Amino acid sequence: MASDRPASPSVDRTLTVLETLVTAGEGVTLTALARASGIPLATCASIVYTLESRGYARRRVVGRSHFWRATTRVCELAAPLAGEARPARSR
Repeated sequence: MASDRPASPSVDRTLTVLETLVTAGEGVTLTALARASGIPLATCASIVYTLESRGYARRRVVGRSHFWRATTRVCELAAPLAGEARPARSR
């Protein structure tokens, strides 16, 4: 019987934050990111700061607000797999 719980909750939360950043597009505040991902604010902050330090997220500061977004590093990570995802050509 398979469990509905992820094998690694921390990895699951990190991927949820990253996926939320990607779909947010223009940028999202930390509060909005935490709300959209359903992850507690402090946990979300730790994740997004780690993603920033690894180059997967970037923040833009406007006044006192910080707007987060995913970077193209996400694409660079997936690039080697792009060739495998191509559909087979008809013969």
